Amino acid sequence: MKLKPRGYVLYFETLYIRFCSEYLPHECAKMSQDIPFSIEPLPEDENDRIKRDFHGYLSGAVRVQPKGYFFQGIYKDYASSYINFEVHPTDVFVATYPKSGTTWTQEMVWLLVHNLDYEGAKVILDERFPFIEADHVLDPKVFQLPEFRGKIPTECLEPGFWLSLAVKLPHPRTIKTHMPFSLLPPTLLDTCKVIYVARDPRDVVVSYYHHHRMWPTHGFDGDFKTFFRYFLKEQVMWSPFWEHLHEAWELQHHHNLLILTYEDMKKDLPAAITRVAKFLGKSLNKEQLVGLTKHLHIDSMKKNPATNAQAEADLGIMDTKEGGFVREGASGGWSKYFDDKMVKQFEEWMVKEGKGLGHEFKWLQ
Repeated sequence: MKLKPRGYVLYFETLYIRFCSEYLPHECAKMSQDIPFSIEPLPEDENDRIKRDFHGYLSGAVRVQPKGYFFQGIYKDYASSYINFEVHPTDVFVATYPKSGTTWTQEMVWLLVHNLDYEGAKVILDERFPFIEADHVLDPKVFQLPEFRGKIPTECLEPGFWLSLAVKLPHPRTIKTHMPFSLLPPTLLDTCKVIYVARDPRDVVVSYYHHHRMWPTHGFDGDFKTFFRYFLKEQVMWSPFWEHLHEAWELQHHHNLLILTYEDMKKDLPAAITRVAKFLGKSLNKEQLVGLTKHLHIDSMKKNPATNAQAEADLGIMDTKEGGFVREGASGGWSKYFDDKMVKQFEEWMVKEGKGLGHEFKWLQ
């Protein structure tokens, strides 16, 4: 189902009527609850610089202590909602640091959970597999700027709208998050299954750079070297990268956690599908495995209107010149972007920060 701009608007209007009338008053009340960490604004000079280079960060930036996770200032309005999110035994979460194969894994997981319902998979992924923290990723005030005003229905800018999609999703729910485990419900792993995907951070930084330029709502129009510096300074959303990964690795033996790598998925997708299916208690025959592998091929994902964010491009809030939402899907493409100084600097960073991680992360070897 390819949504035209008007169809996209109607889709959101329907969701608003369906979910928000019940959800918003309750959820907004939860936002004021105590949280077991502190949220600290960045020094004024750093915040001024970040808002200059990322025009969409209208609320500035904060760090969540003690681990220093970096978010836009608007995060503080939702922190309590995320950590108090009610999880159920039938839920399946896909958790990643951004640009680590999230959409790819989501589509795989949704189809496995829903017994290869390819017809149902024609519904856009955001509805089938909601992103619980989307409300603080794009500040609603951005859409009041002249260049974005009227691009999406105003109802979708209500506090907690996107979180409401996850709350009211029919069970079994499939939910996407980029949050580290320490900022998610403490009962998450004891309650439901989580699939965590990691990727070579050198490829992550390249893909994340294009992602920021692809979404003009982030307001970043700088070059790769500028973004590279922000990444190493852990001043892009959901950083620090290594804390994020270490948190997952420390939980590796939990029976409800499966850790995958993007590189292993690229190397042998059928093996990755089989592993995820077993983790979810599903089985596939040879024909089904071949069909799902074909559906998940990068070329299919790029052409699929349910996964390629074409509706957002039609609305003018995504710039396809950066390669599209599903871009190249390659491993090792970072070498085209790094100069010799960058290579040395990044390798030293990886060696220092990657200590204690397993051999599964082959890019550390």
